[in-house]
Amino acid sequence: MLRCALNGPACLGLSVAALTVLVAGVTAAQPARRHWEHCGWGGGGFYWSCAFHPASDGVIYVGGDVGGVYKTEDSGRHWRFSNRGLADYAVYSLAVDAGNPDTVYAGTVGGICKSTDAGETWRLLEQTARDALAITAERGKSVRNIAVDPSDGSVVYAGTPDGRILSSEDGGVSWTKRHEAPGGSVSSVTVCGADPRLLIAAHTSAGLLKSEDGGTTWAALQTPASATGAVFAPGNPDLIYGAFANDGIWLSTDGGMSWRSRSNGIRQNCVVRDVCVHPSDPDTVFCIATMGWGGFFYRSGDGGRSWEEVRSMQRDFDANPTLPDDYGGRPAGTCPISNPRNLTVNPRDPEELFIAGNWRLCLSSDGGKTWQERDRGADITCVTDIRFCGSKTYVTAMDEGLLVSEDGGDTWRQLCPLKYDTALSGHQWRVLAWQEDGRERLVSTCSLWEEPVNRVLISEDAGESFHIVGQGLPDRRPTVNCMWGQSYPRALAADPRDGNVLYLGMDGDPEPAAGRAGGGVFKSTDGGYTWRQLAEQPGSRRMFYGLAVDPTSPDRIYWGASGEGGGLYRSEDGGAGWQKVFDSEDWVFNVAVSPTGVVYCPGANLWRSTDHGETWTQITDFPGSVSIVGLEIDPRDEATIWLSRVTWGSKAAGGVYRTRDGGRSWQEITGDLPYCKPLVLRFNAATNELWAGGVGLFKISQ
Repeated sequence: MLRCALNGPACLGLSVAALTVLVAGVTAAQPARRHWEHCGWGGGGFYWSCAFHPASDGVIYVGGDVGGVYKTEDSGRHWRFSNRGLADYAVYSLAVDAGNPDTVYAGTVGGICKSTDAGETWRLLEQTARDALAITAERGKSVRNIAVDPSDGSVVYAGTPDGRILSSEDGGVSWTKRHEAPGGSVSSVTVCGADPRLLIAAHTSAGLLKSEDGGTTWAALQTPASATGAVFAPGNPDLIYGAFANDGIWLSTDGGMSWRSRSNGIRQNCVVRDVCVHPSDPDTVFCIATMGWGGFFYRSGDGGRSWEEVRSMQRDFDANPTLPDDYGGRPAGTCPISNPRNLTVNPRDPEELFIAGNWRLCLSSDGGKTWQERDRGADITCVTDIRFCGSKTYVTAMDEGLLVSEDGGDTWRQLCPLKYDTALSGHQWRVLAWQEDGRERLVSTCSLWEEPVNRVLISEDAGESFHIVGQGLPDRRPTVNCMWGQSYPRALAADPRDGNVLYLGMDGDPEPAAGRAGGGVFKSTDGGYTWRQLAEQPGSRRMFYGLAVDPTSPDRIYWGASGEGGGLYRSEDGGAGWQKVFDSEDWVFNVAVSPTGVVYCPGANLWRSTDHGETWTQITDFPGSVSIVGLEIDPRDEATIWLSRVTWGSKAAGGVYRTRDGGRSWQEITGDLPYCKPLVLRFNAATNELWAGGVGLFKISQ
């Protein structure tokens, strides 16, 4: 008999919202701000930008591709989200005003956001928005594309992914286009500290561009074509170092008129991503480079004539518990620097450097000779499911796998994979956990990185070992009519009477010409070891999280589908046949059934049926077409329901809502949740806490 919760979502980018509503009992404004406690771990994702505060010891900012801005005040020993007011969670560039050190600019996919209180609050600079001048920063195209005049903080420069250079003379309120070089991106803009009239811009196909009149006019320099960054040496505007992707580091000693390679000691075939110079020693230069997912830090003390290479860092297992056995031939306790993208030097202490890159943040306190992982609390995990069993909390995540906490999220332990493994590594989507016959069983779904297949992982010993199961599942991920371009097993549900009866859902239509049966609903009667695709399928297989078993009649199954043919489908015979029972909305991302069999179907609004889908009542009246994805019911009091409204992509807009009266009135409880559009909501009745997972993991007392 199943004794732990078996109700069941994946990851993207959303935020605290201007989605204030006053309809159908939804309160117009939140009461006192509600505090969400961070309960996840650090690392495991991709950080793209970093910057030191120029006047406060220990303060560093980091930007991630899905989590927004993170801030530390103790040199990375502890991080927290710093997203209040941020318009977009994809932050690919950061710049700090040296003359007004609490002023920070964040380059995002949606435009430039500005903070004047050291990152505590942000506002979008409206002219930079994508639907205005589109002064954006984008993945792989922006290294440090925003620069502030160190002598006049009202003057700001920005390069764009489509090759424009713009300037502002009022701190980012209004902008003027100064140059355009199509066919590539302006990845970096640098202002000369000794003479602010001099600027260098790095263009990914036009090489380096220089301005000698404060950005009014620009001229191309005779450099390698693909430039990723450039920097003026301190006190000498004629001395310029440039980073040129596969062509390495080059040096000019005459203000850019001529150049010579300074790449002796830098590996051939690697891609140099960023270059920095010591703030008081023009001969001490630092750069980072990538080769595939590998990463390198280089330091030169002789103006680039020779370079010393560092490839590894000391791990912090408590901060980031992922891949604990993944040493790859290195000494125990170390790990590689992976795919570094941004390098910054502390202007107050040039021996302190920081790297933003893949999976782990790292800091050096000795000028780059050694590196330590520093990402405690910098949670960039894309959570896909949360389950409670006894005193344990299980979480699945994209990229990172399956983890467990036995102390309410204070500490975490990786269960799978323990190291990079082609048979295990990938995205995990859903997990079931229950106690049966004195043992704790786990079943999770997975999509592998190295093979285009979906798999099921089964543990009979609480995660100490796993069986990898593929029998009965497609031998290749479907790609037709899928939510994210290819099929993922985002749905998993169990018969509460019999833990051997499981249902799995993945999207994707059949491809008869290729002999492929597509996705849909799969059933197992032996605890997940073998599967069969049901002969009859719902009218649409384009699904997200929408799979649920009615606990009052476990042969009754519900399937939510989206797009053409979307709505809610019901089977009364364990999946042998299906009937469409809801079509008032055709984008249904989830479905939930209460302990007494009441069905809740979310679209842009939430609908309820007390007769198994025969009739429906709309119980919210939200404006617009924002999707409801997270959905949870209090098993002790069915009048208490939680939902999350989600905007897709990286835009920071969404919210979490609660009703205590069965939907007659709703209250927004987003509060200070740093990522305001979680895809997963789970209630732990044992601790009276609501957990939210999307980017990051949080909980709040209820």
